[in-house]
Amino acid sequence: MDFTIQIPKQILFGEGTIKEVPQIANEFAAKSGLLITDPILSEIGLTKKVLEPLKEAGMKIDLFDQVEPEPSLQSAEQVVQIARKSTYDIVIGLGGGSSLDMTKLASISITNPEPITDFVGVKKVRKPGIPKILIPTTSGTGSEITMNSIISNKQEHLKMGIVSPHIIADVAIIDPLLTLSMPPKVTASTGLDALTHAIESLMSIDLNPFCEQLAIKAVRLIFQSLPKAYNNGNDRTARNEMSLASMLAGMSLAISGVCAGHAAAYTFTVTVPHGVGCALTLPYVMELNAASCLLKLVAISKAAQEYETGESNEKNAYNAVQAVRNLMKKVDIPLSLKQIGIKKTDIDSMAENMLTIKRLLAHNPKKLTIEDTKPLFNRMFEGTALPLSNYK
Repeated sequence: MDFTIQIPKQILFGEGTIKEVPQIANEFAAKSGLLITDPILSEIGLTKKVLEPLKEAGMKIDLFDQVEPEPSLQSAEQVVQIARKSTYDIVIGLGGGSSLDMTKLASISITNPEPITDFVGVKKVRKPGIPKILIPTTSGTGSEITMNSIISNKQEHLKMGIVSPHIIADVAIIDPLLTLSMPPKVTASTGLDALTHAIESLMSIDLNPFCEQLAIKAVRLIFQSLPKAYNNGNDRTARNEMSLASMLAGMSLAISGVCAGHAAAYTFTVTVPHGVGCALTLPYVMELNAASCLLKLVAISKAAQEYETGESNEKNAYNAVQAVRNLMKKVDIPLSLKQIGIKKTDIDSMAENMLTIKRLLAHNPKKLTIEDTKPLFNRMFEGTALPLSNYK
């Protein structure tokens, strides 16, 4: 049994941990920094929780608050251009996965002068970036934990991944209080993004005992706490548990990888929120993989509290998939591609494009061909569930 664990050097978890930012910046001897975030967090004043304490500590800190959802290559190049113009000692990311991914990219772009498209792929970044602190304000993407940065290629309608240990955060600060401002829609999509990380890493052929424990705990927390956080954003217990679940699922993703669900979602989430797309694919990919990882789905049914004593493994695997569908309904996540505006005429090309996402499909327990992906996309388009007989 062999596996490698590559996660941030330091993780601070807990309410109020954002107050530690000035001390951490000081430990890096940082005199000049760049805070990267999105316009909404500036509008609601959340950026002040980082900017003002740093300025009071004597640090020169610039703000870039124009990160767009599902950042395009052009948007990423804008971030890189700003980062390379100055002599920053540190970069700080505040926000959802898009802001954190752009912060990672800014960090490596300062020490690696190549075009950012040269970084696309696995271990294409030559040198470590400057120090980076990542502070999530959602509980789902896990970007503060992983070695991934994702860019949308809107011309090709595909996503590109930069995967390198050089972009892992030096410090991740997970303060559940920062998630209290999340509206229900974002709570749902990011929470289900975390669920896809946990379940897909469980299905991964690279799953190991360490990740298995992390992922199962994350699944359990999400099923019990996501509906509570969705219905009452001020439920601090639920927010704490969702932040913990996101962190655990992010660790599992970082070590075991995700598989066919993310590969399918990459073909249409250039224009659809990442969490919504990944959630939508999840039950269909669980069905697709069921015969190849039956006992893993049984374990998921137990974590979701849908396990039936005395029933067959097939029935309990089926229960796990239905539990995911029921959770999606509880938090108003669509269950079909046609519900999110995907055209029927596009699904064949999506099925073909999915097979090009080899980095993710390498983790999948079932080797896929076009004979698998075309029916998969047809089922996802119509919202058609497979019967119990498929699990045998």
